Amino acid sequence: VSLAVTGVIEAYENGQNVNVRKHSFSRDYTDLKSTLELKLGGVDHWCLDGSDSRCPQCEDPTHPSSRSHSQHWGDTYVRNVKLAKDYLSENPAGVDVIFLGDSNTEARVGTFKGLKGEGNLAEVLTKSKHKFEKLFKKKSGGEYNGLALGIAGDSSPNLLWRIQQNEFRDLEPKVWWINIGSNDLLSTRCSEEITIMGILRVVEELMAKDDGAIIVINSILPVAVKSSMSLEGKYIHNKYWYSINQVNQNLQKFAKKHPGVKFFDAKEILTEFKGHNLYMRKEMFVDKVHLSVDGQAALAEAQANTVKNILQKKSENDMKVDGNPSKSGDYRNSDSDGSDASSPDWWTEQDYDDFLNFDIDLDGSDDWL
Repeated sequence: VSLAVTGVIEAYENGQNVNVRKHSFSRDYTDLKSTLELKLGGVDHWCLDGSDSRCPQCEDPTHPSSRSHSQHWGDTYVRNVKLAKDYLSENPAGVDVIFLGDSNTEARVGTFKGLKGEGNLAEVLTKSKHKFEKLFKKKSGGEYNGLALGIAGDSSPNLLWRIQQNEFRDLEPKVWWINIGSNDLLSTRCSEEITIMGILRVVEELMAKDDGAIIVINSILPVAVKSSMSLEGKYIHNKYWYSINQVNQNLQKFAKKHPGVKFFDAKEILTEFKGHNLYMRKEMFVDKVHLSVDGQAALAEAQANTVKNILQKKSENDMKVDGNPSKSGDYRNSDSDGSDASSPDWWTEQDYDDFLNFDIDLDGSDDWL
């Protein structure tokens, strides 16, 4: 089966006459006001392949789901709770930003599936942690305090479960940063529509906290199917990139319509054009899915700049309030279109997971599928 799948992928990439189906859906989720509007009855199709039955692991995107059957998942969740507890006791001034996500987020504390890894993986994880702390740990020279809570392999319903279980132990950041969705598409094989619903359900859960924090939705990061790292262009057919773009475009539109929600597009950081064709930047990835040390560093630096813009806006708004304490902490309505007024390069008008459930390809060998 795997050989057959790989053969189809190679046919896509070589421009052979393969019928690449591009699925769509009619419902507009960008005006969503409540989780009650996330109704499954009108879903066009459940599975990434356009069917409703060939993705048995795709779960209800509106309901929380744990992965308690997995030893590493349970251990990593408990570890995250401890990280949050320790952070709360060691940093009485609080936290500026909490990153919630899957393996790319988990890598920022130096682990994958709760472990430090071996060989090349251990080196990538250790250096990724160091790069993150240089920007998001004041004791290490960072401008802000940030906490990364990720679990490799998580989908949106898994993250929703963690949020509802108060994984972050009542920490109250100024910014929530969400990086989730890759596993919904690639691991559980959910459709673009189901993936969007799952991510927005997470967003709505954080919005319901009504804590005055900004919520940033990170774009799903690019995924390649060939070692060329090609995404789009002549004779290039990357069906995952089409799906990722469809999800990201809907999330960006949602953010523009919801004050207090921002969309961060990592595309310009992690991709490049060669002629008229778009490719993932090879130095930014250790394989076709996972960020390298350089990728982690570039993404974290761009995120730090965006956090700076958000917090500067908050400070400016606080000074305009003339001492009204009921309004001084609520800077979510500063941009009614949901975009950042400072307009850094990465805020476009238009993620990634995770180490998924596949072996990590650090040696540059061929297709991960």
